[in-house]
Amino acid sequence: MRVAPSVYFYPFSSPVENNCNTIVLDGPEKVLIDPGHKHLWPALAARLEEDGLSPRDISLVIHTHCHPDHMEAGEILEFDYGAVQAMSGTEAEFLAGPGREFFPWMGLDYPRGSIGRLLEPGPLDLGDKVIDLHLTPGHSPGSLCLHWPEAGVLITGDVVFAGSIGRMDFKGGDPKALAASLASLAALEKVDLLLPGHGPSVVGPERIKANFQQAFRFFW
Repeated sequence: MRVAPSVYFYPFSSPVENNCNTIVLDGPEKVLIDPGHKHLWPALAARLEEDGLSPRDISLVIHTHCHPDHMEAGEILEFDYGAVQAMSGTEAEFLAGPGREFFPWMGLDYPRGSIGRLLEPGPLDLGDKVIDLHLTPGHSPGSLCLHWPEAGVLITGDVVFAGSIGRMDFKGGDPKALAASLASLAALEKVDLLLPGHGPSVVGPERIKANFQQAFRFFW
């Protein structure tokens, strides 16, 4: 469903399937963030179609991090639709090393696709909009968060949720790094809508500020 101009949010809430939320940024270059699991792709594709978004028009797939529940379906978008998969350079290095162990741990095959674009912190020009990319380690070493100041939208992956934060006990997790990442995100201006990797969105600057304050309590 559309939650802001050019921003579509597809939340998943089933703990049995352990899938993630997906976000689409519409525009001249259509971007899909965190496609989730392969076996759930048909349902997600149908929801995109209902909103008038064709998967064939997706040119870039951004993985906030390399955990299978966020990126497994990326190979479908690459092979079936010609989209380019992307993640931070730090996370791609982690995926090629210790991060690849998440797939057999979850009973999954290592993805057949490739990370065709390495993203670094800073502005990402999408033609009609510029998205700020923030490297936010802690849940995973190369986690990316995306901030679109003009729309007041912050996409946080598994760094912070509504009322909670990402796990730090997985391989590559780091409590000190996550606390620092949260502090950097909490300091951002022009955030009216927080779209996390799991669970509901957080709407409104005051609620978002309170949500970050609650998140810091996990470190006390």
